[in-house]
Amino acid sequence: GETIGILALEESVKRTALGLMSLHANLPLHDTLDESGQPKEYPQAMLKDAFDATLGSGKVRIYDHFGSTDVENLLAKIRYMAKGMDCSFIILDHISIVVSGIGDGDERRLIDNLMTRLRTLTEELGCGMILITHLKRPSGDKGHEDGAVTSLSHLRGSAAIAQLSDTVIGLERDQQAEATANVAQLRVLKNRWLGNTGAAGTLLYSAETGRMTEISEQEKAILVAGTTAFEEDF
Repeated sequence: GETIGILALEESVKRTALGLMSLHANLPLHDTLDESGQPKEYPQAMLKDAFDATLGSGKVRIYDHFGSTDVENLLAKIRYMAKGMDCSFIILDHISIVVSGIGDGDERRLIDNLMTRLRTLTEELGCGMILITHLKRPSGDKGHEDGAVTSLSHLRGSAAIAQLSDTVIGLERDQQAEATANVAQLRVLKNRWLGNTGAAGTLLYSAETGRMTEISEQEKAILVAGTTAFEEDF
């Protein structure tokens, strides 16, 4: 029932829209080709139903950025989404691209400034913000794409991301693992309200539905062991 605002700066409005519709349809609608390379044909009735339930509900506002990531412009759009469009939550994807287009100044200082202003906006507007941030490569040979454990110190660019956020959640998976490439570990890195941190669940991505579903540690162990019975049942 909440109205949300989305600023997805790395993709088009069409791709964002298809992603939202996919959640309702339980199908990856952005995947337009079948296994033979031919265009997929999705029923128009299903597409309309997915549209009406998401974008057509009047509860989704998407910023058409046209490649612009000017900080003042983005902050103005966030303010308008919260005040003029009554958005309860704003999703910004992602922080690094906002500052990467600024020619002068170092990344850390720019992110410090951006995070301070975003935090001030949440208090002023009374809305929630969900921010996506990249990770820097950890020391050693193992990166996060190989399943390295996430940490607050791995947040790219500035300590202000961790300091000014109420909650920080890390997502890690081994993309090259034969049995568990689609299994991701959630990890709470910061919890301002209750202080509870640590491993917080395991998600399995389904290429058929385009969704991530929580699985138990036992189910994860079965996947690691290479047992196919669970995969078929799931």
